[in-house]
Amino acid sequence: MIRVNLYEQLGGRPQRGPRWMTWLAMAASLVVGVTLFLLAASLALILIPVVMIVGGVAAWRLRNRMKAAGFGRPDPFATQRRPAERVDVIDAEYRIIEPGEPPRR
Repeated sequence: MIRVNLYEQLGGRPQRGPRWMTWLAMAASLVVGVTLFLLAASLALILIPVVMIVGGVAAWRLRNRMKAAGFGRPDPFATQRRPAERVDVIDAEYRIIEPGEPPRR
């Protein structure tokens, strides 16, 4: 098993590298960053329209299936309603029961 003693490296004074090495590291990180940005932007330019087209086709197919199932009409359950000629009225009388009043049987 490999062991690394970080305390030996942290205990000493940090050494400065040559100036050209610092500039090279900064330039390399800038190139990597710009490359990743361009890759992400190009993927977004390709994927966003594809996702929009696939979503539109899926919504269109779902809408067609819903219409075929009867959900395109204003009320899909209109055939289950009672005819308009027959009217059922429930009539009732209401009375306030006072506290202490004996129950009716």
